[in-house]
Amino acid sequence: MRPTVETRLDVITFGTVSPELQEEVIRNVSGCYARLDVPLPPLIALRFFDTVKRQQAEQERESRLMGVVSGGGDPLPVGHSAWGEMPRITVCVERLEPLPELLRQGMVHVAAAHAVLHGSADYYLFHIPAETVAQARQVGISSTLLQQFLYYVATAVKGHAAVQLLVRHGFIADQVALALHQLEVTADELLAWQLAQADPRPRALYLLAQLRPLLSAQPLLVHAPALAEAMHQLTAHLPAAERQRLFGVSFAIVTALSGDTRADIQRAFALAWDQLVRREDMD
Repeated sequence: MRPTVETRLDVITFGTVSPELQEEVIRNVSGCYARLDVPLPPLIALRFFDTVKRQQAEQERESRLMGVVSGGGDPLPVGHSAWGEMPRITVCVERLEPLPELLRQGMVHVAAAHAVLHGSADYYLFHIPAETVAQARQVGISSTLLQQFLYYVATAVKGHAAVQLLVRHGFIADQVALALHQLEVTADELLAWQLAQADPRPRALYLLAQLRPLLSAQPLLVHAPALAEAMHQLTAHLPAAERQRLFGVSFAIVTALSGDTRADIQRAFALAWDQLVRREDMD
């Protein structure tokens, strides 16, 4: 049975935001929650930023205020977080508005799903086993890089959970559009691999970053078998050994998922550490 409590959106705009785009996003968030039959948060912050520059400035201000260090990088067209008093969906209009409508829907829906599933700081704070920290120190992996390894694994596991929730409630076409977008190989990514492959540390980091699009596409394969080819195209530029290990770890993680997100992240990190980091030549 669907919960009777409706989610209220606390909407704030930074800069000049198109009323049409704002209404579209609100409609998509509200429409998503109307279809979900899981417990919903009573209040979600919905923030619109007109430009990347304005959003980055606000993120830096909040990070200093709360003492939070994020591995998220540049703002996404639609993002999510849970560092404040309520789950938050953040829209960067400069990046979202030029995209096709179906892709915009997919991005908004998956952020809305994250706000439901991962709407508290508990889903952003994780412990790295002392043994792993010691192993990392022995091969010259800094604590900052180790945290980035964990960040990529955590976002992959949470991304899979969000897409799985949406697929279970019939959000197929927009999630396929989003998956195809995430599986595209850009010139920047090819250059990143060329720069990373000579050093085992950035090489491992690059491989871990591919887990998110691979895991997010997995719940959609039964509905869109063509995604399998896109998943292989994502890794076509990698040597055969790296491709095999990457797909092997992705399959092992999905097979091991239990639905307990925090436990799943720890389990996935152990698998990724063993197969994608320790297996690299760190000498």
